[in-house]
Amino acid sequence: MLLRIIMIAALLWSWPVGAAHTPQDHAPAQLEQEPVSQYNTIILQGLNKVTGHILKLEAPVGTSMRFGNLEIVARRCWKSSPEERPENAALLEISELKPGEAPQEIFLGWMFSSSPGLSGLEHPIYDITVLACEAREDPEK
Repeated sequence: MLLRIIMIAALLWSWPVGAAHTPQDHAPAQLEQEPVSQYNTIILQGLNKVTGHILKLEAPVGTSMRFGNLEIVARRCWKSSPEERPENAALLEISELKPGEAPQEIFLGWMFSSSPGLSGLEHPIYDITVLACEAREDPEK
């Protein structure tokens, strides 16, 4: 498992953030084993470090979520098979919205539920953590 995390971290390190490629072009090979449509719902946890407010965020993959002045879009969601160590990973695109300014992309990459510090959002106020990926009949619920 540690070797898998190191390999994924190496792939993330070489990922050209802000490049004009689709997220699927750079998906780690290990994460492409499951069909994209199998896990259609992402569950995240948002933390406001100033107020201590925690919020559970759930949304269909590909839709926008708001937490404070952050806009979060999960592009992919992956979950390990039941035989393996529990792991959820999400390809997230996070932008900061400021009044009168264009949205500023502050994070684009894979986040992992078992290792949130491996590839996390670096923001002075907000923290985002991947909790789970789920397959739902109606992801809007």
